[in-house]
Amino acid sequence: MIRMMIVDDEPIERIALHKIMAESSLDIEVVGEASNGREAIEAAARLQPDLITMDIKMPGINGLQAIEKIREANDSIKFIIVTAFDTFEFAQQAIRLGVYDYMLKPSRISVVLETIGKVANEIKNTKIERQKRSSEKIRLQKMMPMVEADIVEQLLFDYVPSAYFSEMMDLLGFPSVKNGFVVNVLFTHAMAGGQPAELEELYSKLIQQIHDSSITCWVGKMSGKQVQLIVFTDGELSYRAQAIGIARNLILALNRKSDYCLFIGIGGQCQDVREMRRSYHEALLASIDSSLPVHYCLYEDVPHFDNQAGGSLTIELEKSVLDEVRCGKWESAGEQVAKIIDVFEGVGQRIDMAQQRVFELLVNVTTLLQEMGIDVNKPYFRYQTTSYTQLKAETRYLIHQLVEVREAESDLLQTMKQYIRKYAHEDLSLERIAAIVNRNPFYVSKLFKEHFGMNYIDYLTEFRIETAKQLMQESDKSLKEITYEVGYHDPNYFSRVFKKLVGHSPTDYRKMLIRPATKK
Repeated sequence: MIRMMIVDDEPIERIALHKIMAESSLDIEVVGEASNGREAIEAAARLQPDLITMDIKMPGINGLQAIEKIREANDSIKFIIVTAFDTFEFAQQAIRLGVYDYMLKPSRISVVLETIGKVANEIKNTKIERQKRSSEKIRLQKMMPMVEADIVEQLLFDYVPSAYFSEMMDLLGFPSVKNGFVVNVLFTHAMAGGQPAELEELYSKLIQQIHDSSITCWVGKMSGKQVQLIVFTDGELSYRAQAIGIARNLILALNRKSDYCLFIGIGGQCQDVREMRRSYHEALLASIDSSLPVHYCLYEDVPHFDNQAGGSLTIELEKSVLDEVRCGKWESAGEQVAKIIDVFEGVGQRIDMAQQRVFELLVNVTTLLQEMGIDVNKPYFRYQTTSYTQLKAETRYLIHQLVEVREAESDLLQTMKQYIRKYAHEDLSLERIAAIVNRNPFYVSKLFKEHFGMNYIDYLTEFRIETAKQLMQESDKSLKEITYEVGYHDPNYFSRVFKKLVGHSPTDYRKMLIRPATKK
C-alpha cells in the first residue's frame, strides 16, 4: 500500500482530500497531515511517506522550501504540488526540485484521482523494480561463495577451465594486486567428543573469521578435512609477515570453537593468480607434519632431505607424486616414486632411512586419497628391506594395492552419467551427484575432469543444449517451453548459453533447421 501525506494550511482542503482518498479504490493510505512547511519536514522524517501532496502558499516555510529540505533527507519521496497559482515561476522551481506533477485548486475529483493514481502507479513500479534488484543482489551474494570456490578448484586442481571461467573471474572481480599465495587449512587432531558433523559448522566459522578479519582471499570448498585459500598480498606487509599473521589469526580464533585443531600449510608466493597451483603443492607439503607446536608451517621452512645434494630434487619429486595421484595418473606417479628411490641410492642414503622416507610419502598419498573421498587403508611394508632392489619391488606392490581402488571408477562414472541425463532438467549440484555414488564432491569433480575433459557443470550444460537442439528438431514446442524443459529458469540466460556453445541464438538455429514436411 502507498503511504501518502497531505500538506495544506487550509483544514477544509486537507479534510476534503483525505475523504476523497478514503472513498477511492486506489491502494493508498493517508498516514499523516501537516498544516505548514515546518510540520511537513518533521512529519516526513517521522512517517516516511511514499507520496506527499504539497501546498505551495503556506506561512513560514513554503511548500517549495519544504520539498527541498525533505528531499535532502529522502530523495525517493514523490511530490504533487497543490496550488491556486498556475505560474511559470512555480513550474520552473517544481521541475528543478523533481516534483512529479501538480494540481490546481480547486480540481474535480476525477482529476485528483487521475493525478494521484498516476503517481501511485509509478511508485508501485519503482518498488517492484527495487525489490527485484534487491532479490537479485541477495541471489548474487549467495552465489558468490560458490563461484569463488569453483574458481579456486579450477586454479589449484588442474581442472580444464569451464566455458564460463572468464565470466566467473569477471563476476568475482580481481583484487587490485594479483600476487599471492595458497594457504592449506587442515582440520586435524580430533579430540574427545569431536564429531565429523562439526566440520561443516567449522567451515562456516572459518569463512566468517576471514570476513571479520578483512583477509583478501578466495575460499575453496571443504575437501575432506582441508580448505584451500588463495590469499592476495596486501602490499603493506612482507609475504612472510602476512602469511604468519593470517595463520595465527585463524588458529587463535577457531581452535577455541571446536574439538578440532587447525594446522596451516603455506605455499610460496606467486606473481600471477594462474600460477597458484605451484603454491598449492607447496602448501600441501608444508602441511605434512601437523605435529609442529605452532600449528603452521611455511613451505620455505620445510627442511630438505638431510641437506644432501638430492634433497631439493626429492622435494620436487614428492610434489609431483602428489600432483599425479590427484590427477589419477598412477603410472606416472609410480615412475616419480622410483626416481625418488634412485636419488636416495645415488646419494648413498642408508636403506632403512630411504624406506622410512618412502613410507612417509605413501602415507601422505593415502591421506590425500581419503580426503578425496576414496576409502583406502594406509600401506605398510611387509618387512624391512635390505637392498634398493627390494625397496623398489615392495614399493611397486604397495602402489599396486592403491591402484586397485580405482577399478570401480567406470561403474561410478556410468551411474553419474545416467543420473545427470535423467535429472538434467532439475537443479543438479555437484554435492547431489556425489551423494548418489557416496563419494566426496572433490573426487567426483576429478573423475569428470580426467574422463570427460571437463567439469560436471560443463558436462551438464552440453547435455542440456544437445537436448534443446533435439527438441527444436523434433517438436513444435516454443523456445520458452524448451527452456524450462531442459532445466533453465530464465529464457534470456538459456539463449546466451546456447549461443555461446552453438554459435547461433536459439531463434536463428531453429530457422536453420530443415524440417520434414508434415504428412497429411
